[in-house]
Amino acid sequence: MLGRKKKEEDPVTTLARCIVVLDDIRAYRRKDVDQIDGLFSELKKSRFKEHYEMWVKARPQAEKIVDMPLKVEGVRGMIRALSWVKVATRVALIVLVFFIAMLLVPAWEKVLGPHPFGGNGFLYATVAVVIMVVMMNAGQVIDYRIRKKIIAYEDATVDEYRPSRDKMKDCVDRMMFTLAREANRKGVNRSDFGLVLYFDDYRNIEVVKQWKPKSIGLFKKSYNHYQVLPKV
Repeated sequence: MLGRKKKEEDPVTTLARCIVVLDDIRAYRRKDVDQIDGLFSELKKSRFKEHYEMWVKARPQAEKIVDMPLKVEGVRGMIRALSWVKVATRVALIVLVFFIAMLLVPAWEKVLGPHPFGGNGFLYATVAVVIMVVMMNAGQVIDYRIRKKIIAYEDATVDEYRPSRDKMKDCVDRMMFTLAREANRKGVNRSDFGLVLYFDDYRNIEVVKQWKPKSIGLFKKSYNHYQVLPKV
């Protein structure tokens, strides 16, 4: 309804989102630090204000990690190329849907006639499918090369970034303790506070499931995901 005030998010939910974001950064997942600022700012207005103050102190370390991929030789250009490939894939998908709609929906015949595109609609749709498949695979190849370069850079600079990643871990540990305390205080099922993280070495967690995510649903990646529950 127009003019209705947007419902505010439960501070506990915001706290959980902040935990996931900092775990992502620790795993070298690129994030917009300004958006993270906005997320933590929501905690500033809640009973979890101390975690906003914690983030203010930790932000420089988070920025160092987030900027790391751009320091790897050749990665900046590859990231730019990957962005364009994703755009091209979306365009190909839109074109494919457009062609299929015109081939299968009878109403289009009244507008375009019985043989739209000179009777070559199926051919154009096939070309759109081929382009989309090629673009998707090209995106996977570029993404794989980016990750290989970043992993090699990580290995070469592990000592340089260890303090920053340890800072992210410390922040998550502190927030996870708060989340576990909230679960106990409310007396609710702990599964309501479940999270999926990249690391399982935090205090105050119980790992209930571990798996390797797959690329395109087929190829297992080199890292794990952990489904965890908070515990005191």
